[in-house]
Formats: sequence, C-alpha cells, structure tokens
Amino acid sequence: MIMSERAALPIPSQRKRNQKRNRRLFLIALFAVIFLSVRVVVHPINDTDYVNTTDALHAFLAGQNPYSVVGHYMPPWSLFFLTPLVNQPVETWLALDVALFVTAVIDLGGPAGLLLMAHPAFITLIASANPEWLFVGTGLWLLYHEPRGWLRGVTWLLLTCKPQTTFFVLIVDGMRAVRERDWKAIGLAAIGAIGTLVLYPQFFERMTHLFQWSTSVLPNFGILGALIVTSAIVGMRWKRHVDLRTMGLLLAPVWSPYMLEYSYVGASFTLRGAVWWRIVLYVAGSIALAYLFWRDYHVHEWIGALGMVLLAALLAPADTSAKAKDIDKRSEM
Repeated sequence: MIMSERAALPIPSQRKRNQKRNRRLFLIALFAVIFLSVRVVVHPINDTDYVNTTDALHAFLAGQNPYSVVGHYMPPWSLFFLTPLVNQPVETWLALDVALFVTAVIDLGGPAGLLLMAHPAFITLIASANPEWLFVGTGLWLLYHEPRGWLRGVTWLLLTCKPQTTFFVLIVDGMRAVRERDWKAIGLAAIGAIGTLVLYPQFFERMTHLFQWSTSVLPNFGILGALIVTSAIVGMRWKRHVDLRTMGLLLAPVWSPYMLEYSYVGASFTLRGAVWWRIVLYVAGSIALAYLFWRDYHVHEWIGALGMVLLAALLAPADTSAKAKDIDKRSEM
C-alpha cells in the first residue's frame, strides 16, 4: 500500500516539468489578458513613429525601397519581424508593448516591478508609439532564458533592431557564444544581417542623418565625461560587477552615440526584481528628474536621463541567474 502511494507520486523531474508547463500557461494567459485589456482602453497620443514604420513596411511589401520613407532608420532585418503587424492599428502595437513589459517583468522579476510602468521612459515610449520595446522587450526576455542555436540567433537579430540599448549585452553574449561554439546562432545572425544589408545598403546612408541629437552621455559630455560616468557606475556596482547584463544595460546610455528618451526603458528594466521600496525610490526619483527630462524640448533631457541611469545603477539588484552563470564561466577558465 505504501509502495503504491509512493509510485503514484510524481518523480522530481516530472514535477519540475509540470511546474514549467503551468508557469508557461500562466504567462500565456497573463499576456493575453493584458493585451486584450490594453487594446480596448489605450488611446494613442502621437503616431509619428508608427506611421513612419508602417509606411516603410508597405513600401517593402510593394517591392520598393523602405528607406525612401523619411524617418525610417531601423535596420532592414527589422522589417521581417514587423511585417505581421503591417495592417494592425497603432493601438495593437501599444497593447503589445505593455503586454510584453508586464509579462517579462512578472516572469523575470516580481509584481513590484510593474511600478516601473510609471517611469517617465515607459510613459514616453507609449506616448511616442515607438516600436522599440517590441524588439528590445522580446529580445531581452528571450536572452534571459539562455537561448541556444537558432533561437539565440533570432534573439540577436531582435536586439540589433535597436542596438543603442543593448549593444554591450550583445557583445557579452556574443563572446559567450564563441566560447560555447554556438555556430548556429552566429551563422543565422550573420546571414540575416548581411543578407538584408546587401539588399538595402541605403541603410548606411540613412544612419548618417541619425546622430543629430541624443540624450546619452558620450555626445553631450564627450569621451572624458563618458569615462567618468562609467567609473561611477562601475564603482557603485563593484560588488555586483559580475552581473554583466545589468552592467551592459546601464552602460549603453553612456556610450551610445544615439539614444532618445524611450530607450531608457532598458535601464529601468534592470530593477524588475528589486524589492518594492527600491522600485518606489527609483520611480519617484525619476519622476522628480522628469522636470529636466521633459521641461524643454532638446534642452535639458540628457541631464535628467543621466540622473535616472545613475539612480538605476545605485538601486538595481544583481541578476542572480546571470551572476551565477558568469561565476561558473570564470571557474572553468
């Protein structure tokens, strides 16, 4: 009798599989509920970026050059990711932004992380209807789940659609992929990027018109200023420096030659797993800095943005999974 009862209990591996399946089902349901709810209630404020992107998509599908559309700056492989949304209204794009953020925060952080939706960067993202988080949010979510092979290559292509936010993270993961000999990921990403750039070399010409304004440290304070800020961030996170992903998301706003306000959602994402009082302090401090962030167009944004990055560097916890992985890698060397 005792033996039969024990036999009826799921073995640990089966229990683990059941937990993973239930968690996936929960996240799918959460995503669907948030998407449908936001889709019903959201009201766009500005659709300029949406219109530029969809115009480029329509040109691409019509066999025309997408870079004939004024205001389209994303790399050509981004068009393949966005094509399924070409005929969807801006409300659908915004609902996907919110659903991706909420579900990723719950999966990789905790409920307190949802307070980050009150951060000025996230509000700016939604207000501008920019598709950045469709790429960065999806890419980071996948990256933190340690993809391998083809999926890892897709993740890199997603993140390089908006590389100004994640280029340090991409460098770290690229070096890791070389050590792991993940040639499938490297090959897919190379073929996808090089192949589409051969089709649309006009992308490089368009890039020359992009760097006229930026909120990041490098173009506003120069190399010396960027080095000073980098030293400050590394110093604040010295005990957490092995968490290279978080470090990369925080250093991107320092060294990127081009970064607008909504790109700072990546830096705020580093607090997704922090205790509630750290998130409250971060959001409240960022809202106070928003006076400089929003007060005058292209006047003081970079000062407020720098304050938000330094605040995130001070308050963001170390991502334990990334930390453990990096420590394991160091022990193997």
